[in-house]
Amino acid sequence: MFDLSWLELGFVAALALIVIGPKDLPKMFKMISHAVNKSKRMMNDVKGGFKQLENEINLSQTTSEVDWKTYLPKDIQNLPDDFTPGTLSGQAHAARRQHNTAQYELANAQYKHAQEPAEPSLHTKVNTKADEKNNTRQSEDISK
Repeated sequence: MFDLSWLELGFVAALALIVIGPKDLPKMFKMISHAVNKSKRMMNDVKGGFKQLENEINLSQTTSEVDWKTYLPKDIQNLPDDFTPGTLSGQAHAARRQHNTAQYELANAQYKHAQEPAEPSLHTKVNTKADEKNNTRQSEDISK
């Protein structure tokens, strides 16, 4: 990058040691590392901004409506096509939100019910009780 040889780098290091001094040299290196790290962060922020801008431009140029709707919050993804913002009253919004919450809770309850294990059979219950009795006997024998 700078096309410096090892001899030139050694000369610069010796000169820095003489000019700055051995006491302040670590402070200078720390200050330089902070500046380099800050500049790297700034470059990454700029690159991220350009990447976000590129994604937004690509998003605006797509013809499929499904693509951009996936970026919307879940509450408003399924709005009708003829929906105009500001046309619903506060009460209508509250009713819609309550309906969506009820739908979500119903789906959640159905999911949890599907995940619950079935009622254990009589055979399993008998074996479980027998195991409990054996465990209590063993613990009593150990304590004696």
